[in-house]
Amino acid sequence: MNRLFFGILIPLLFLALRYGSVHAFGLLPSERADAQPRQFSPNSSALDLIAEVNTLRAENHLPPYQVNSILMSNAQSHADYIASTGIVTQFDANGLRPYQRAIEAGYSVAGDLSLGGFFGENIHSGANLSPAGAVTFWKGDASQLNKMLSLDFKDVGAGMAIANGVTYYVLDAGSESEVPAATSTPAFSSSEFIISTAGAAGTQAVVVLISTPFENGEIYHVVQKDEGLWSIAIAYDTTIEDLKRLNGLVTDEIFEGQTLLVGKPVLATTTPTPVITATFGIPTSTATRPATLTPTSTSTPLPKAPASLQSGGMVVGVIIMIALLAAGLGSLLGRKKVK
Repeated sequence: MNRLFFGILIPLLFLALRYGSVHAFGLLPSERADAQPRQFSPNSSALDLIAEVNTLRAENHLPPYQVNSILMSNAQSHADYIASTGIVTQFDANGLRPYQRAIEAGYSVAGDLSLGGFFGENIHSGANLSPAGAVTFWKGDASQLNKMLSLDFKDVGAGMAIANGVTYYVLDAGSESEVPAATSTPAFSSSEFIISTAGAAGTQAVVVLISTPFENGEIYHVVQKDEGLWSIAIAYDTTIEDLKRLNGLVTDEIFEGQTLLVGKPVLATTTPTPVITATFGIPTSTATRPATLTPTSTSTPLPKAPASLQSGGMVVGVIIMIALLAAGLGSLLGRKKVK
């Protein structure tokens, strides 16, 4: 009996221990759980922030902003960045501004990029800060309120991050350009502008595709592989500083696929027509200039003596000559008498 009992009990205990150990270890969190791929989804606070903004727009009889996935990711990345640094700034680690970060993420910002385009960003932080609290704070500033009630902006994105008990909110709003992509135009019987460079590796060629101006006179260039500001400046006969000024670039760094404004329309200026004065008697109508007075040194003639004085002098002279002749004759006659 005992042998039978232990013969049945021992295998059962062995199975129980094995089964229990597997499930006991199964209760522990897996170290590889976070390694599983996860799809990005915005947090609820970021969506609540957008809902608060659209409620404000509805109160002002404005259409709601449309959630844009690129702007959502862009805003969340910046929220994570400022939360990691503890510094509320609109510049990222690379010194890029809000509209530049949006363009780099793939959002084609509309408007004049030299002025920041049709794009705006609001940032606020605080302990236990709610989405409604952030919107209330932005309503107190005219510039930030305008970004929430803009008639030019169509899309929106938001991000939220928490660090050291402080909540950071980022709201990005803007409009995407509807201008079609720039097309290349032939240059020197080709659509390519070739720049030859000499270096240690020998002579190399940099090919820059030239874009045609749009009807409004603006010229946009899509950056291709291996292009730099210097090669684009040469191809479009401009300077690096002008390209940086037009696009609000802080550094010389550009990236493939980036759209740059390389030319703006030149406003026509009227040149005043010179007034031409016609002089009669001359077959052609030529401009006449006032005569320039040239100072000349002329000698002033001495006044002439009256005619009466001149004739009186001649008479006196004749009398003196007669007297001298008479004296000479008298002297000669006197010597002859003495002899």
